[in-house]
Amino acid sequence: MRRAPSAFSLIEVVAALGIFAIGMVAVVGLLAPVTKSVSTVGDAEAAARAAAAVRSRLQAIAAVDFNRALALVQAPAAVRTKDADGAYNPNDGAKYPAVLFGKPSGDVGLYDATARAWLDSTVPTPRAVTNAEKYFEIDLIRNETLSPVAADATAPTVAFTIRVRWPAFLAAPGGTPVPFGANPAGGGPVPYDHGKKQVLLFSGSIVR
Repeated sequence: MRRAPSAFSLIEVVAALGIFAIGMVAVVGLLAPVTKSVSTVGDAEAAARAAAAVRSRLQAIAAVDFNRALALVQAPAAVRTKDADGAYNPNDGAKYPAVLFGKPSGDVGLYDATARAWLDSTVPTPRAVTNAEKYFEIDLIRNETLSPVAADATAPTVAFTIRVRWPAFLAAPGGTPVPFGANPAGGGPVPYDHGKKQVLLFSGSIVR
């Protein structure tokens, strides 16, 4: 006698579909961390390009006017004070002209008091860096061990740390860029939360 061909039972089909669904959920769950990791690596590479642009541009300024370049190097205590201030707005160039902003492309804007804007390295006419382009917030923090302030008058070089934090600005609903971590609903001085920004540190120096 011939045996009837066997087939999957309904229970087996349901079990197989359940196992497949669980596997797909696990795979989809892995995609978000991988995507974030790739994005973080890309941002880190762009931050390194911005730091290289800072070194190059600052040295070009120092070759013409050393004191002008030196004015962009901040004391560690001053940076700590700003970081501890919940109302600290790095985009206020009148109060914090030493803060630099970098574009995702790696170009860097330095604050110009006359233009009241951060100007990039475009030649022959520098262009104002818009808020939408301000992705990296950059501080040059003096290395007081290698370059004490008392030695500035005769020191052949001044060493500092380039702190790159991002994102500085993000697009808000409607397309208007807003400072990352800003809370305008706070009333009075706008509080900022800079603690959630990514940070990388690079070495730098200016030569007299």
